[in-house]
Amino acid sequence: MTSERPGPQDPDPSRTVRHRWPRPAPPENPGTQRLPYTPDMLPDVPQYETKPSRSGWWWAIVVGGIAVLVAALAVAAILWTRAQADARTPAGPVGAPTGPPRVTDTRAQVSYLLPAGWAKTGDPAFTSGIAHGGTTVVAFRQEGPALSPEQLQARARTVAMETARRLLPAIDSGEETRTRPLELGGLPAATASFRVVFAGAGQDPAYVRLVAVQADGAISYVYGNAEPDGQAARQALDAILDSVTPARTP
Repeated sequence: MTSERPGPQDPDPSRTVRHRWPRPAPPENPGTQRLPYTPDMLPDVPQYETKPSRSGWWWAIVVGGIAVLVAALAVAAILWTRAQADARTPAGPVGAPTGPPRVTDTRAQVSYLLPAGWAKTGDPAFTSGIAHGGTTVVAFRQEGPALSPEQLQARARTVAMETARRLLPAIDSGEETRTRPLELGGLPAATASFRVVFAGAGQDPAYVRLVAVQADGAISYVYGNAEPDGQAARQALDAILDSVTPARTP
């Protein structure tokens, strides 16, 4: 063996030799004792019931309920509106004209107001009529040629006196006669009115008025008298005579 390369039995001076010395175990705490694990060693934990989650069906019920409520309110509003409209609409057949009741005389071809409390009369000498207390209104028609406005006013005055003598016997004379031309429904017309005095003593005067409407080669008349004469009686009779309109047959 040379001095540069040692033999196997000789230690290598360039090798590092590490020695592991045993380490002592850490001392145990004399107060600690290891026991085998059992479930009873842990404390009881309180259990709480959780609320069920609100799923999609819950929101469907909420939305559906709101929709039903809105629909019910809409239906109630529509029914209330219809009820109010029905309350404001006069009762009667569909298509019937609204307004106060009227008498439509198709034979005399005239129409006039029928006030509350008045009753229809049935005199065969006239085509229609109504009465209330001492006031009477009748209608009739006479054939005749076309007349000028002046002639129609004179004709209305004559027919009014003739009819008054027929319905009011013992007339002595007429006074305060007034006539004027009219136009009713586009047709020539006239009116005449006067106050009649009776021959017998103790009988109050009466008020007479007549409306004449000329059409189709004839004249339609609406005559009225109020007995006794007075402001209220005249106003009631004039309201009916002022409401006269032509009622042509189709």
